[in-house]
Amino acid sequence: MNSKATATEEARADIREHAQATVSDLGSLAQEVSGGSELRDMLMRVAKQTASLDICIRETQQSLATSQAAAARLADRVDSASEQLKSLPKTIDIIKVASADM
Repeated sequence: MNSKATATEEARADIREHAQATVSDLGSLAQEVSGGSELRDMLMRVAKQTASLDICIRETQQSLATSQAAAARLADRVDSASEQLKSLPKTIDIIKVASADM
């Protein structure tokens, strides 16, 4: 009987150790799952921020294209005004000659 009691106690001790190891493993798994949830939430936030950044980049590109077009028009106007300024002394001379003839 004594050996049966000892074997039972040893079996109970083994079961207790196994149960404690299982609980510990489940605790670790729960932390990993919890961490996985945090990671998922973090990835979702990153995805939203990336989408927001993509929108900002598109808006900036559109604004840049508009600014470049405006700069090209301004450069054309400056070139036109420069050409007119170059011809201004000639125009003044023509006006002087015409007014002297009057």
